[in-house]
Amino acid sequence: MKKYFALLLIVLVLAGLASCFNDNSSTNTLKNDEVILRVNGENITSEQFKKVLMGQTKIFRVQNTQNLKLEELIWIKNRVLDEVIKNTLLSQEIKNNNISIEQAELDVALKESREGYLEGSFENALKLEGLTMDDWEESIRNKLLTNKLIQLQVNSKVSVGEDELRRYFNENDHKFHKKEQVKALHIMVESEDEIREIQKELQNKQKNFSDLAKEFSLGPEGAQGGDLGYFEAGQMPEEFDNVFKLKKNKVSNIIKTPYGFHLLKVVDKIEERKMSFEESIGRVEKILLQDIQDKAFQDWFLKLKKNSKIEIEYDSLEKIN
Repeated sequence: MKKYFALLLIVLVLAGLASCFNDNSSTNTLKNDEVILRVNGENITSEQFKKVLMGQTKIFRVQNTQNLKLEELIWIKNRVLDEVIKNTLLSQEIKNNNISIEQAELDVALKESREGYLEGSFENALKLEGLTMDDWEESIRNKLLTNKLIQLQVNSKVSVGEDELRRYFNENDHKFHKKEQVKALHIMVESEDEIREIQKELQNKQKNFSDLAKEFSLGPEGAQGGDLGYFEAGQMPEEFDNVFKLKKNKVSNIIKTPYGFHLLKVVDKIEERKMSFEESIGRVEKILLQDIQDKAFQDWFLKLKKNSKIEIEYDSLEKIN
């Protein structure tokens, strides 16, 4: 879908931009309310255009557009035109289809978007991007609305049959396998002295691993005796990967991570194996649906664009540097 948008209007825009840049009148003053383009009669002002342009320059780490070569400036303006036209058409379709979201749905999405940030770091990240909290909230709202529109107009109208699923699985069965898994118990404490004392108790068999995890571990699984369940390499901090070399019922050496000091005990291992069709069907369907939905979206959006009236004011566009 992203590749598709990058191809929109390239011929039209490059021709128009090249001609207007040749006039070299960029020194003219451009007012914030000057119209850059119209999409189905909706005016897009220079202020709106420049806001998207600023976002694109950050994506491509452009410090100053004045330092760009002519062809580079044409290219990035073309991307902005693509983005503005796409967003405007989708926004118009959202209104035409009376699509809305509940505040509770928005609140959940906002909370998920902030997860993983330490206190104050999220606000600092927004400042670095030149965004306000209102900008961020509006972007999440628009994403939810757009997802609902695409689900309504595109995704809900395509499906994959079981014959297609089985055919893809049989032709690509080498892609569907479960990696080696271990089931481990985990103890995490803050200091090296603590973990060494726990290690001694294990070696002296004074207490079992699970009881020590319940008593000392700071991890959330401590209350369950440190049970991490089954996991594959890469699903835990990379420092834990050596655990896969341990035999069943063996305890690791002391492991240090940014979170603290750890001991792990392997209680079960499952060897790597090929998955059955029944186990793989969810992944197969996701792969095939993604391709079909992308193609369906392209067709739908091309039709939407073809039936829209898009007018670009190249004289005004030229003044934006």
